Amino acid sequence: MHILMSSLRDSDPAVHQHLLSQHIKPEFFAFRWITLLLSQEFELPDVLRLWDSLFSDSQRFGFLVDVCCAMIRLVRRNVLKNDFASNMKLLQNYPPSTSIEEVIRAAIKSRKP
Repeated sequence: MHILMSSLRDSDPAVHQHLLSQHIKPEFFAFRWITLLLSQEFELPDVLRLWDSLFSDSQRFGFLVDVCCAMIRLVRRNVLKNDFASNMKLLQNYPPSTSIEEVIRAAIKSRKP
């Protein structure tokens, strides 16, 4: 969880600070994301597409963290305007309209060389 928040701090300091100010810990939402490899956040075809990318990457865990950060950044506008309760609901029930391809592209784009 620390790695996820460190990565978010580096990639989007404003969102990181906003979550900290609301006392939203990654354990509240990302524990499920990481332990279940995002299988509860997306429909099965999207999960299979994500897993294909994840398991083909030599830095699997790092890529999973990149994907989680990308998911947060993709809802950035909402996170920054929402209160604690709304952000908890948003992050614990990730918007199903989010394209898995968009998430994967954002994760790859933000990767550190």
